[in-house]
Amino acid sequence: MRRLFCIVVLLTVIFIPLSAQDGGDDTNGDGRPDRWIRSTGGVIEEIGIDRDYDGTVDYLTKYDQEFRKIEEQLDFNYDGQMDDFYYYKAEKMYRREIDTNFDGKVDIWVYLDGIYIQKYEKDTDFDGKIDLTEDYTKE
Repeated sequence: MRRLFCIVVLLTVIFIPLSAQDGGDDTNGDGRPDRWIRSTGGVIEEIGIDRDYDGTVDYLTKYDQEFRKIEEQLDFNYDGQMDDFYYYKAEKMYRREIDTNFDGKVDIWVYLDGIYIQKYEKDTDFDGKIDLTEDYTKE
C-alpha cells in the first residue's frame, strides 16, 4: 500500500503539468512537445519521449492497469523505427528483441528468467528465419 501511495504522489508531481498541456510536454523549452502521456480514464497507458528533440518518439514505455511496466521500445539509432524491445511480467524483464541491422525486423530474441539469460535465438543472415539458438537451460 505504501508503494502505491508513493507511486501516486510521484505521478502527481511529475505528470500533472502534462495533463494541462495539449499535445504533450515541452521539457527542453524549445516550444515543441517532447514527452507525451496516453491515458484512459485517468490510467496511464503509455509514456513517449523524444530524446533527440526531432519531433518523433524514440522511447516508449507501456504500462498495465496497476502502472507496472509491461513493455519498453527504443529507437537506438534515431531513424524513426523502434529497434529494441523489452517485455516485462511482474516487473521483471522476460524477453528482449533487437533489430541489430536496423532493417525494421527483429533478428535477436533473448529470453530471461529475472536477470539470467535462459536462451537466445538469432537470425544471422537476416532472412527472417532463426538459424542460431543457444539454450542455457539444457545442460
